[in-house]
Order: sequence, then C-alpha cells, then structure tokens
Amino acid sequence: MSPVPPPPPVQAPRQPADRGPLIRAVLAVLVPGLTVVALAIMVNGQRGYSDWTTWAIFATVAAAAHLLPLVWKAEPRLVWDVVAIATGGLVFYWVAIVLPFIGYSTSFAQTLAVACALAHLWLLPGRR
Repeated sequence: MSPVPPPPPVQAPRQPADRGPLIRAVLAVLVPGLTVVALAIMVNGQRGYSDWTTWAIFATVAAAAHLLPLVWKAEPRLVWDVVAIATGGLVFYWVAIVLPFIGYSTSFAQTLAVACALAHLWLLPGRR
C-alpha cells in the first residue's frame, strides 16, 4: 500500500488590506494638484493666478488644507473640522468663480478638484 500524503497545512484566511488611507491620500493630493493646474493654465487669454489673483490664492489655500491629514496627526474630529471649512470655501469658490465659466476646459479640472475634495472629506475619520 502506498503512503497517503499528509493534507496541506490550513492557512487562516487573509484579512483584506485597508485601502482607506491610500484612497484618502490620493484624494488629498489630487485636490490641490487639480486646483493649481486649472488656475495656472491659460485658456482664452485668461489665467486664474493673473486674472483673479485673490480668488486663486483663496482656492489654492482651501485646496492645500486637504493635505493637512497627511502631516497633522491631531484629534480626527479637529482635522475633519478644518478640512470641512476648507471644503466649504472651495465649494463657494466653485459656485462664485468657476460656475459662470463652466464652458472652459479648466473648469472641468476645477470641478474634479471640488468633487475630490468632497469625497476626501466624506472618507476622513472624525466625521459625525
């Protein structure tokens, strides 16, 4: 009689990796990236940083606030509050400045930036 091989060792099922931090990091980088690119490109003789400088700086600062969770490890609720205020400012900027020029190609990038900002805010820990 031939010997019966032992059964293979039983491995515990692997826990799926938590991809939340990676997704939040990508969104956090996309928000200022898309905002800065949209404001720096010249379309129809207009460039955001030269034509509406104050609003462009406001949008850039609001977008850059989305990088805070990557470097500031404070209480999650406090970080969420700061990013929520910045997202509100970015949405206001979008309605006041971008929406009237929605036909321009840079408006698409700014719309994507605002959408990424809202998704980033939604996925941040600390939300009530």
